[in-house]
Amino acid sequence: MSISKKVVALVLSVILFVGAALPVNAVDFTYSYEKGTVIGTNTKTDTTHASTIVILSNGDLMSAWFGGSGEGDDDVRIWYSVYSNGGWCEARQVPSTDTVAHWNPVLQNFGDYVRLYYKVGTDTKIWVTKYVDSYDNGETWTEAKELVPGDTTGGRGPVKNKCLVTSSGLIIAPSSTEQGDWTAFFDISEDGGKTWTKTETIVSDTEMIQPALWEDLDGNIHAFFRTKAGKVYRSDSYDGGYTWCEAYATSLPNNNSGVDCVMTDNGWLWIAYNPINVNGLRYKLRLAVSKDNGETWEKVEEIDSSAWIFTEYSYPAMVADGNNIYITYTYKRDKIKYVFVSFNEEA
Repeated sequence: MSISKKVVALVLSVILFVGAALPVNAVDFTYSYEKGTVIGTNTKTDTTHASTIVILSNGDLMSAWFGGSGEGDDDVRIWYSVYSNGGWCEARQVPSTDTVAHWNPVLQNFGDYVRLYYKVGTDTKIWVTKYVDSYDNGETWTEAKELVPGDTTGGRGPVKNKCLVTSSGLIIAPSSTEQGDWTAFFDISEDGGKTWTKTETIVSDTEMIQPALWEDLDGNIHAFFRTKAGKVYRSDSYDGGYTWCEAYATSLPNNNSGVDCVMTDNGWLWIAYNPINVNGLRYKLRLAVSKDNGETWEKVEEIDSSAWIFTEYSYPAMVADGNNIYITYTYKRDKIKYVFVSFNEEA
């Protein structure tokens, strides 16, 4: 690294360290915390990224990610592993006949089967969304199909984070495209995922992608967005997800990287995100909780962090079951790591 780059890195480190040292509300509940690796360095591929996680119907967990020589390379495929009896099984590749890069898997449990959505294409601008289903918890997969046959808009359906199955029975997919300006929208299915209707693009004063959805205890739908504005943005829907307000900045910083969230049964909203407002820096990943539907936040845990600001911990995915939260994330682009959190509301 040149001297000028070292100086820039040092200055950034000082600025970011001071910002990180600012006081954060402490949680008033107890929790246990387990952390480990889904796959080790170069176990299967040179690089790994963009994991997803789902709770299977038998109580096991499944995680998937894309891996290959490097993001966007023709040999990148979707890999997955199942967590059962206290450990992750050997990673396996999802069968595919496509010969170009695979991207951004998203797992969803629909009861009788697990669906895996993913993108295919040489570039994000020309993504096509495909899906496969497994009726035996990942032992076998159906033949891949296009989610919206003939789509040329840069991808439909979920783009990074899980779909939301609402209390009214709708499936809402958090969607976005990167053709020209980054734009976010939602795909809604009223027939269990057979057909999809695209909402209007969410109005915003900044480019944003990769929504993360939740439904609050009153049945209203909300979303966070990755942006280029240094903040996580939010939009709200009060008609079940069909129309959305103009997106607005939250108090949460954003480094132009993905976030994910989940609301637990008690109405607490949890988010995993990079608490950094500098584009491109992903050296710290945090878990926080809100007890007022995202108005204020309490830091729970630094999932991972490094003094070296060019280290990467990114792209969290999370699901919940009761008081248990399951998280996976990218670790330095050569591992997928996991964190399990079990909390007790009593301090």
